[in-house]
Amino acid sequence: MSHSLHRFGKPEDLKNDFCIYSRAAKGINRDDCGDKLRRTLEIYLKNDVVNFGSSHAGRNYLSGLKPDEYAKTLDNSYGIIATFADRNAVKGVLAQLKEVALGISVVVSGLIDEVKQIAYEVGLRPHTALLSLGIYGKRSLLPADDVLAVTTMCGHSLVSAALAREVIDKVKKGKLTPEQGARTLARPCPCGIFNTKRCAELLEKQRSTAQ
Repeated sequence: MSHSLHRFGKPEDLKNDFCIYSRAAKGINRDDCGDKLRRTLEIYLKNDVVNFGSSHAGRNYLSGLKPDEYAKTLDNSYGIIATFADRNAVKGVLAQLKEVALGISVVVSGLIDEVKQIAYEVGLRPHTALLSLGIYGKRSLLPADDVLAVTTMCGHSLVSAALAREVIDKVKKGKLTPEQGARTLARPCPCGIFNTKRCAELLEKQRSTAQ
């Protein structure tokens, strides 16, 4: 799940930003994994999921992807990813996935110390970690930090810097609420890892600073 590793921001802004990816493996347990993915979706929905999506459907939960319709497509899928904005929600998901023991891989992205602590609290011991080492090279070519904090919530770079700047400007001018701005920015990210709750908080901070 390397596309969720490069979320940019300060630790205090990232502490409530998690993605959970449950995925079957080709040659291992990918065949007929639809029921396991549907059970995973049920668990996500019971634990304050913020967003999820489908690149096949071309849209995410917050842009109109209905859970029951999405569930019917999971026979043709091999994984399901969702976004959460609360550590207790993540803890609930992991505890319930542990209990049902579906036998498919589960990956959590977030601040590593927080993810490890949550795993330990539910009796899980992570066996592998991927770390983002930051940004190297000509940083002067990158958008400003406040824009990067927004655009990097879509790991496939489908949320453009131009759209982020436009929405930030409208929120500062009172033409959009932070929540409306966050939903607008989430639309281009069909796989649903764009965290609208965190985005709304970032937009609110920028609006308050501008006043």
